Amino acid sequence: MNKKILYAGIMSAIAIISVLIVSSNDAAPPASVSASQYLEHNLILKQKLSEAEISMSSPIRLQTPDEITQYCSFFADSEKQKLVEYCTSTELKDKDGNFLGNIHMVGLKDVPQMVLVLVQTDPTMSKIDSVKKIFNVVIQELVCKCWADVKPDNFENIDGWVDGMRDFHTSDTQTHSKSKQLVLEGKTLQLELTTNNDGYLWQLYIYN
Repeated sequence: MNKKILYAGIMSAIAIISVLIVSSNDAAPPASVSASQYLEHNLILKQKLSEAEISMSSPIRLQTPDEITQYCSFFADSEKQKLVEYCTSTELKDKDGNFLGNIHMVGLKDVPQMVLVLVQTDPTMSKIDSVKKIFNVVIQELVCKCWADVKPDNFENIDGWVDGMRDFHTSDTQTHSKSKQLVLEGKTLQLELTTNNDGYLWQLYIYN
């Protein structure tokens, strides 16, 4: 399996970001796998992202203790980390085949409890539209299509939330910024933005 490791280089209050990038040639997991919600969520995202001209690889499954420890150590709290029994990872590319980032799902064997979406942009954020497309699809498909009705934290839409985070982060010299936690349909959403050597790493967390 062709693997690359991308590190966010920061530790948030609740998560250590360790990103596994996988080859788009990885085979899809067998139909007999019990983690049906992981399969369902990944298939939906793959279809919807393709409609937005974003390609998503088939997920690889990480479920042995060694794999979880090496590639899916997302929680700084050791007790929370012990609850991670299953993890899937996918790679995202734009229509020209350029790498964008990835999507991780972790949790119990049958139920994802956290989704982590990471998108790398260059120093000028020339691909911020890709960030918006990916975050829109993930939130609408895995949370709800109700943002415009609820307007969490008075943001009219998801694009406005992303723009607000960009403006806040780039207005200061800080290397890491974190949004307020938003609750939507019983799920908690949070954006983080980190300055790194390649530009900016966007991080979207969705917790059940």
